[in-house]
Amino acid sequence: MSGRGKYLPSSQLYDAKYSTVQYFNKSLEDLYETLREKQLCDKRKLKELEKARRREFEIYQGKFYRGCAKVWRNTFGYFGEEWLFLAALGIFVAIISYSIDQGAAMCGKARAMLFSELADRYFAKWVAWVSIPVVLILWDVGITSLIAPKAVGSGVPQIKTCLRGIYLKEYLTFRVLIAKWMGIMATLGSGLPLGKEGPLIQMSSILVTKMGKYFSSFKSVYLNENKKLELIGAAYAVGVACTFNAPIGGVLFSVEISTAYYAVRNYWRGFFAAVWGATVYRLLYVWIDGTDTIRVVFPTKFITDFPYDPLELISFAILGVLCGLGGSFYIFILRAFNRHMKKNRRINWIKKTNRFVYPFFVILIISTVTWPPGIGQFIASDLIPKDQVVQLFSDFTWTQANHTLEQQEVLKHWTTRWTGIYANLVLFIFYQFVASILAASMPIPCGTFIPNFRSGAALGRIGGELMATWFPQGVRYKGKITKILPGAYATVGAVAWSGAVTHTLSTSVIMFEMTSQISHVIPVLISNLIANGIARFFTPSVYDLAIQAGNLPFLPDLLPSSSAIYQIYVEDFMVHDVKFVYLGMTYEELKNILKSNKQIRVFPLVDNARNMILLGSVARNELIELIERQIGFGRRMEVIKHKDDTNNEKNIADELLEEKLPEDALRQRIFSKYNLNMMGFPGSSIKKKNDVKEKLRVIRICDLPKEEQDAWEQNQLSEEIDLGSSQIDPAPFQLVEKTSLLKVHSLFSMMHLNTAYVTAIGKLIGVVGVKELRKAIEDANNGQLPVVENGITEGKKEETFALLKKG
Repeated sequence: MSGRGKYLPSSQLYDAKYSTVQYFNKSLEDLYETLREKQLCDKRKLKELEKARRREFEIYQGKFYRGCAKVWRNTFGYFGEEWLFLAALGIFVAIISYSIDQGAAMCGKARAMLFSELADRYFAKWVAWVSIPVVLILWDVGITSLIAPKAVGSGVPQIKTCLRGIYLKEYLTFRVLIAKWMGIMATLGSGLPLGKEGPLIQMSSILVTKMGKYFSSFKSVYLNENKKLELIGAAYAVGVACTFNAPIGGVLFSVEISTAYYAVRNYWRGFFAAVWGATVYRLLYVWIDGTDTIRVVFPTKFITDFPYDPLELISFAILGVLCGLGGSFYIFILRAFNRHMKKNRRINWIKKTNRFVYPFFVILIISTVTWPPGIGQFIASDLIPKDQVVQLFSDFTWTQANHTLEQQEVLKHWTTRWTGIYANLVLFIFYQFVASILAASMPIPCGTFIPNFRSGAALGRIGGELMATWFPQGVRYKGKITKILPGAYATVGAVAWSGAVTHTLSTSVIMFEMTSQISHVIPVLISNLIANGIARFFTPSVYDLAIQAGNLPFLPDLLPSSSAIYQIYVEDFMVHDVKFVYLGMTYEELKNILKSNKQIRVFPLVDNARNMILLGSVARNELIELIERQIGFGRRMEVIKHKDDTNNEKNIADELLEEKLPEDALRQRIFSKYNLNMMGFPGSSIKKKNDVKEKLRVIRICDLPKEEQDAWEQNQLSEEIDLGSSQIDPAPFQLVEKTSLLKVHSLFSMMHLNTAYVTAIGKLIGVVGVKELRKAIEDANNGQLPVVENGITEGKKEETFALLKKG
């Protein structure tokens, strides 16, 4: 305490403690302590007010209600409604995932039953095998195009774009949810080599937006835009968790895929919702299907005492190299196929002529290939996709002799009298590779993770069987012999291939949770790291490829090796012709700006057109409401009320205004008085009636002749705007003209920005958006620098010409 306050009495000392004069004599610690005490005092007052208000309400409530409310406040209500929101999200997504599995299983059983009943008639068996997939896919195409065309594809690229701050609301509608839900059942039931993880991620994201919007109890969760994006990130984790029953891997997968910068505060949300979703998803199998307990998706029985020899790490690393090259080749072929589809005029003409023709031929070809008496016997097409993966992960060696009856039952699906396991596995990889690309080109909901997962499992099985053939006794190291486990190689290959395609390492954790085996954690991680490194060097991920193909407003990553990112500044690619509003402008000028720039949602506010000092930003809706208050219906009614007119129509309007009726009721009462059906010309044409109705609307509501109305409106628009009642953002995000491209990219990615204003000593000189930033990043990655002439870039030249023109 300073010497000045030390000799004051205690009562005066307490008062002086909070006075502004004493702040100059306090140390920094005293100031912090004073502010902390004031905050605690304010919190105590708020709690006391809440308690008093609660006591007033409790007078009108019953004892039972008061008891339940008290228990709720002291238990779940203590944590807030967000816990309930996340739990409800996990339960709903689990129900959707279970229903999709059951629907697809029913379609598969119907197909197998129809095929098995028609014995010894090959053509009839082919028709039975092909008919159900064709009907399902055509129904899928029709229902998707009819309800929501935006439901086509995976949905992960769109959600990834939303999490970068660019909210694509057309992909998060209830119609998309219904189309996705019904469509993915048909997609999986048709037997196509596609998955459900992408559509389930999009459906869970839609549930987040709709639950917060329509459920009044969760309104506060939805109001905050940043929190809404964080909850969509949690929905991302729930979608993966309910697909593979992998809550931990789902959260890590969402971290890797969703955003460049992940908020740690969102970590617990993802885990909480993912655990709820994965638990309920597996419990539904226990409660409904009669499963004895909660089981993993792909059960395995590998040896855990001595699972692999250290020398085998070399073979696992080689498998990672092959999976990385295979994943990169898959992305390369997929990109080339998509470009060919866009440029092929004949296929585009067929798609425009009839949307069902192309899907019909694709599903007919794929179903014919999988026909079991034909090529399907070489690719184990008589098994459902889940059983295919389970058998590829089997813990016995397929190339050894003396198999048991159970093992022979497995081998009969992967061998024929003409071919062995190696040829069948190679054909299986080729089928998954080609058929998944063809199937994904159809306008249906689909996922691309599972087919690559199966391709990697088959490739790993080939590597494991070759190792078991070359080392039949196992690998000898320091006097110990380790038996080769081909099933472990299959798990490693599945993780490495899918990780290479998606550019993620969390597929390793997903595999551990799906198989309940963590004994091969080191080989899995080594192979996945090598495959990721190779794939990142050659090609983008499958999700980034879809973003590029769809031209979504997503910021690409900067290449670290590109030196151009340090030589390009925001002044080189910003928009110099800024559309702005300023203090003192007229309503007429504001109206013209809004009409000519309908795509702009937020306008910068400056002091005047000459100084251009940035004061803030105003939303478009606020400016429209400002004009509405100046010349809208309410303003016109106020003018009518103050006019001294004695005609009958004026008296009616005054009476209605005194009653304070709504605007719609006021219009209806006036139109009812001048009902066109009672005006003596029932046989008049509709055009004449509409003309009379328009005249009545202009004259009776405004109660002014057309000329006087136009003059009054022009007079009102000539006045200066009054922004006193509008909501103005006083601190929009600003950049200086010498901010490097690297910093701009980091800020936009981390803060989910869509627009930033460029200022020079407070003066507004430009604006930069995601579109301009994307173009600058692409130019920088391609090594294209801004053209500089005599030290002046193109952006500076445009700004100089604009200033000269104004002068």
